[in-house]
Amino acid sequence: MYSIYFNNRIIRVCNQSCNAPYNPNATVLHSINDKTLQELPCLFDGSENMKMLYIPVPQEKMQETFDALCSQFTPINAGGGLVQNQAGEYLLICRHGLWDLPKGKQEEGEDIAVTALREVEEECGISSLEQDELLCITHHTYHMNGLHMLKHTYWYKMKYTGSQDLKPQLEEDIQRCEWVPAEKLPEYLQNTYPSIRKVFEEAGLL
Repeated sequence: MYSIYFNNRIIRVCNQSCNAPYNPNATVLHSINDKTLQELPCLFDGSENMKMLYIPVPQEKMQETFDALCSQFTPINAGGGLVQNQAGEYLLICRHGLWDLPKGKQEEGEDIAVTALREVEEECGISSLEQDELLCITHHTYHMNGLHMLKHTYWYKMKYTGSQDLKPQLEEDIQRCEWVPAEKLPEYLQNTYPSIRKVFEEAGLL
């Protein structure tokens, strides 16, 4: 299944056996063609009462359909980290009143894994990070300069082995950085974005 997040709303491309019809908050689009895909981002963006839209397609068509849907946006890549320290706590940042994970845009010519490491260091004021495997990729949209952007964020597992105090990057509107015990994550993540919850779900923490 592939998901594109519109703030708290979602378009999902899934195989035909998914359980979308049993989700009371879901609308199911059973017929799809090139014209529908071209119009879909703007139509869904403007339909605030539609919380979740499923597009069921044959398994072999999922990637093709998702790629065609993504092509209707202006793409941008970003990298971020799910960081665990030696005490087993996880690094969260607070930005605009919501809990988030450190991440940022890929610079020209930069490897996306390097982007992820650099952004965690810059946004939280730490080094001594050990990068692990790619955990997942999330996709979310926003408007910028009249364009409908689609940010593909590559999330890496990381280990922090240092002892520095966290220092939020204030110029990026980060209000706080905090180490959170695993058992308190559900409490914190009641106040976050669905795409961030997805990262923790992929890590088996929710």
